[in-house]
Amino acid sequence: MAEARVAVSELNVTGNLEEGRNSWKDMYSALRKSSIRSYYKTRNSIRNGTWPTSTNNLTVVIGIVLALFLNDSEATSTVSQFLWSIADYITLPQGTPKWIRAVITSGGIGVSFFLVLMKVRQYILRILLAYRGWLYENLKSQSWKTLSWGICVRMVSGYQPSLYSCQRSLPRLPVPNLHSTMEKLLESLKPLTSNSEQVELREEADKFEKGVGNKLQRFLYLKSWWVPNYVTDWWEKYVYLTSRTPLAINSNYYGMDQSYWSPTKDQTVRAATTIYHLLKFKRLIDREELQPLVLRHTIPICMAQYERLFSTIRIPKEELDELYHFDSIESRHIIIQYKGIYYSVDAYDSKNQFLSPATFQSQIHWIIKDAEEAIANEIISESARNMPALTALPRNEWAEIRKQYLGVGKNKHFLSTLESAIFVAILSEASPKTLSEKGKQLIHSNGKTIWFDKSLNVIFFKNGECGLNAEHSLADAPAMGHCWEYCMTKEIIEKWYTDDGQCMPLSKTFHQGKYRLPSRLTWEVNSEFGAKIEYAVQFAQKKC
Repeated sequence: MAEARVAVSELNVTGNLEEGRNSWKDMYSALRKSSIRSYYKTRNSIRNGTWPTSTNNLTVVIGIVLALFLNDSEATSTVSQFLWSIADYITLPQGTPKWIRAVITSGGIGVSFFLVLMKVRQYILRILLAYRGWLYENLKSQSWKTLSWGICVRMVSGYQPSLYSCQRSLPRLPVPNLHSTMEKLLESLKPLTSNSEQVELREEADKFEKGVGNKLQRFLYLKSWWVPNYVTDWWEKYVYLTSRTPLAINSNYYGMDQSYWSPTKDQTVRAATTIYHLLKFKRLIDREELQPLVLRHTIPICMAQYERLFSTIRIPKEELDELYHFDSIESRHIIIQYKGIYYSVDAYDSKNQFLSPATFQSQIHWIIKDAEEAIANEIISESARNMPALTALPRNEWAEIRKQYLGVGKNKHFLSTLESAIFVAILSEASPKTLSEKGKQLIHSNGKTIWFDKSLNVIFFKNGECGLNAEHSLADAPAMGHCWEYCMTKEIIEKWYTDDGQCMPLSKTFHQGKYRLPSRLTWEVNSEFGAKIEYAVQFAQKKC
């Protein structure tokens, strides 16, 4: 009941309440957004399910069958008679026109042929992609076998695949032979063990292989039949989520911008433009319009990890952390942090458009002004501004503190707002002069700046340079690297900055809708909680 008491203790409504507001207009807007979202989901589901075939193939097949039905030439008379014999098995009302019977039969035959063709192409492509000989050959001197294989893959593959179109056609991870696995394990342990230890390990390996090893191997085979990759869930669980060590330095990784070059020296301009590009990349993922990556213009790779790049949080637990991904319906805001004060900023306006770079810049200016006033008036305590240091603690300690102090009341509400954000943008006070200094700021900063649980923290420095800090368990670095490369490349190949380093206005046809001002997240920190935060700061800075 603590949440209920806090909820009624004071007014805490942050939405736009307007006198005489047209509720029908709001209902229409919500219905329109829901319809558009449903359209994209349905369209992508059909595309992914039918790839490498496409609905165009279905249309062509139905058209050909219908033409054969209605063609009276002698050359196709045998085929036409066969098709009409199939049509006789379809029960239709007496007196149904011949052309309607032909259309209905053509549709049935076309759909059946299309489904068979789809499954055949998917399985053929999966069999072809299981070939690994190309991995061991030089690109400039490939064998005829590999060249022929590549031609077959290109012929069977469809065109214009969406982000997840290739997933059904990717081969499953093969289960290695048990004896081969044990031999490789013993070989890898040789440099680390003495001769007597090697003999003992050999005996234990033989005993395992002849005993429980065979039973476990059969279970592994069974699992490999009903999951695309039998390692993924175990790897995520036992390599990452069960680890109790702090995320800072041990797990999270960082990425830099273009080394020593920066398109602007204005921190707010760089932040606004990069935030805009990150949101555009997220939209490509949400709509599955991002082209899947392929090796050598032929071999598609798994794109499943892209789904959790944004709007994802690693929640600390006592024994096993939890990864939680928020749907785009729930996650429609970003978090901007300045001098330890967090603000929730809507990513969309009333027209469901992204805020433009210029609008984001004005929002950032408002945040900086508001934060400076809050600090000057001592509205935000030092402990509340050091809250991110808690995420640098060992996972079990952070889980206990989170449950005790952030599980009720305002703190619970603000934590939920932070965790459900698309990503966190940090306006840093630092101006690193070397790559080493920049790397240090990005990997751990001062220990009380980065919210390490969040899937993506983007840090913007005073001198206009920037970088990212990413949580590792949700995806491998190449996936996040692809996203970051997209943003950095846009700054070079497209003109997003004026000659004096300001935000380039969008096209004249773009009209920004209404948007709300940022909302400050104000934590409630008592003396006991403050002591915990101070301990976390000391722990984090000691490890830095």
